[in-house]
Amino acid sequence: MKAHPSIDKIPPYRKGLLFISSSGCDEVGNNQEVPDDPSTIYTVFPVIDPPPHGKARKLSYFPSYSGMSPKQRGSYLQWLYDVTAEIDIGYVFVYYYGLERHLVHGDFDASFDEIQLLRRHHDNGSFQSYSASALVHSCFLRKRLDKLQELYSSGDFDFFGNSNLLFLHVKNLEIPPNMMYQLATRLSGVNRRYVKLKPELYKQKITEVLQNKFGSAGYPLTSQFSLDDVEGIPYAIFANISLIPEVRTPRLPNILKHIEFKNEMNAIFREVHETVKRDLKRRRKTSK
Repeated sequence: MKAHPSIDKIPPYRKGLLFISSSGCDEVGNNQEVPDDPSTIYTVFPVIDPPPHGKARKLSYFPSYSGMSPKQRGSYLQWLYDVTAEIDIGYVFVYYYGLERHLVHGDFDASFDEIQLLRRHHDNGSFQSYSASALVHSCFLRKRLDKLQELYSSGDFDFFGNSNLLFLHVKNLEIPPNMMYQLATRLSGVNRRYVKLKPELYKQKITEVLQNKFGSAGYPLTSQFSLDDVEGIPYAIFANISLIPEVRTPRLPNILKHIEFKNEMNAIFREVHETVKRDLKRRRKTSK
């Protein structure tokens, strides 16, 4: 079956990122295998162009192209002309699922940049979370430190998780003070009074405590803990459920939940807390 004319109007570079197939399952149940990839555009499925200025109907949870109605497919294909346009987040996810496949197996750079474009124009919590995880982890999978550095150098990307610690450990890098501060905002058991009230002073004291304790402004993660001692747990790092489990939910050492690491961090942050408290008390005395 010939592809719907709307597909030919999609910008060429974006069309190159789409997965388009002339096989699959048609809606009347012919003996064809049900498609398992939610992003694939199956040309056997009917498409009805939406009316001018018509609003796209909302999609279900974990949407797919094959699960759309003909009118929804029409709305989706036309939205692909300009993916910065406002639309129900389900349509964004359908396109995004395919971009995840590219991050793992295909055109890494083009899909990476396209995901960043989507993130700038679709401020949905679930999408922002999934896409941030995918961008960071795909940098590890594809060994693209340059792209990882590009992400964080922009200043508006603040994803932080176990993957960041794993990367530092593997590269034998210290946990820098700014990342230690992020740990203080997330780890259980940390007194966050001054983390919230005096963030700049707290960051300053983190550096001082680390310098006094380790002779460096960073925390020497690799020399303190072996990954062989850290329990691994499955991580859902990609949203596309058709990716194989080894890729979508790999079993990774969970440093954030490693009891020895947590105890060490809590001890450091207790010292930072007390240092901030003493400094503020001294300042109050001198100001009188």
